[in-house]
Amino acid sequence: MIIDRDSRPKDTIYYISGCILSLLKGKDADVDSLFELIRDKYNNLLDYYIFLLALDFLYLTEKIEISEKGVLRCISNS
Repeated sequence: MIIDRDSRPKDTIYYISGCILSLLKGKDADVDSLFELIRDKYNNLLDYYIFLLALDFLYLTEKIEISEKGVLRCISNS
């Protein structure tokens, strides 16, 4: 689920997606370093599975793109 009413907001895909976008604005990052940044800055207990679901959500909604080398880049201004 994108938003789960029984979860803490920090554990939702929607929240993590917003955190990812805020870190990717103006710079690129690889998946592993971005995961560590998200954990350090927003949620030190973040599960890698939730992080990947948030990346999937952003990719499917065309907010990020992923290069062949695995580098993530924000492609949305909103």
